[in-house]
Amino acid sequence: MLPGLTGVGLRPDGVCVVRVERTTGRPPSVTLLDFRPWGDEGQEKVLARVAADHELTRSRCTTILDPNEYTLLLTEALDVPPDELRAAIRWRIKDLIDFHINDATLDVFDLPGEKATGRARSMYAVAARSAAIQRRVDMMTTAGINLDVIDIPEMAQRNLASLLPEDAKGIVLLSFTAHGGLITITKQSEIYLSRSIDIGIEMLTQSQDTAGLFDRIALEVQRSLDYYDSHFRQAPINTLALAPMPVEVPGLVDYLKANLNVNVLTMDLTQLMECDAQLPPALQSVCLSALGAALRQEEKAL
Repeated sequence: MLPGLTGVGLRPDGVCVVRVERTTGRPPSVTLLDFRPWGDEGQEKVLARVAADHELTRSRCTTILDPNEYTLLLTEALDVPPDELRAAIRWRIKDLIDFHINDATLDVFDLPGEKATGRARSMYAVAARSAAIQRRVDMMTTAGINLDVIDIPEMAQRNLASLLPEDAKGIVLLSFTAHGGLITITKQSEIYLSRSIDIGIEMLTQSQDTAGLFDRIALEVQRSLDYYDSHFRQAPINTLALAPMPVEVPGLVDYLKANLNVNVLTMDLTQLMECDAQLPPALQSVCLSALGAALRQEEKAL
C-alpha cells in the first residue's frame, strides 16, 4: 500500500486527487496533486484513468459527500452504552430528516467542551442517504479506487483549520464554493460549530450589491461567534481565516476586518504544508475539499 491518504474530490467540472503524507515533527506533505476536467469523456473514463495514473488501487483513499447527500444535526447526547448509541440516535432524529430513517447511514461525533458548561451534553449526528453512499462506493470501485473513508465537508474544513497555529486558541474558517459558503469554528482540531450560508463565489462575483452580501456574511460570522461565546466556557476567538478562493473578491477582506472584532487572515496552504508542486490560490481553492479530506487522521469512518 502506498503511504499517506489520498483525497478524491468530485466536482461539477472535474476530479481533484491529492495525496498527503505525514512525518512526525514536520508539516503535512502534499506528494500528489492533480486536477482532471471531465471533458467529453464523462466521469467513469476520467476516474478510471486517474486511478490508473496514480495507482489508486494501492492507496488509502477518501472522498467527500455533496451537501445534498447528508444532513448534519445537533442533538442532545443520549446516556446509553457506546454500542447502543447509533440505534438510539436513529430513533431520536428520524423525524428531523427529509428521507426515511431506514434509508440512512448514521455517524456521530461529540461536541467538545460541553461537560463544563453545565448544560445537557450535545453531539452532532450525520445522517447520509445510504443510496448516495452506495453510489459513491460503486463509482470508486468501478474506477479502481481503493475507497477507505467517506467524509463530509465540515470535517474536511476542520482538518484544514487545524493547520493554522491559531487553531490552538480557536479559529473561525470561512470557505466558499461556487454556490455556497461554510463557516466552522474549531479549536485544537475539534469542531464546535458549523454553519452553511447561501452565498457563493458566483453570487459574490456577479452581484451588483456586494456590500449587501458582505454584510450578510459578516452577520453570519458574528452569529457564529456569539453562539460559541454563549454556549462554551472558552476564551473568545479572535481570528477569522478566509480559505483560498478561485478569484479575488475585491473588498471582502477589508470589509470583514472593518466590521468584525477579530483578526482576519487569508489562508495560504503553501505556507502550512510541504508541497513540491505549484499551488496558486485558484488551484488551492479547486482542490480544497480533497486537501481537507486527505488531511484526515482519525480511523473512524462514516
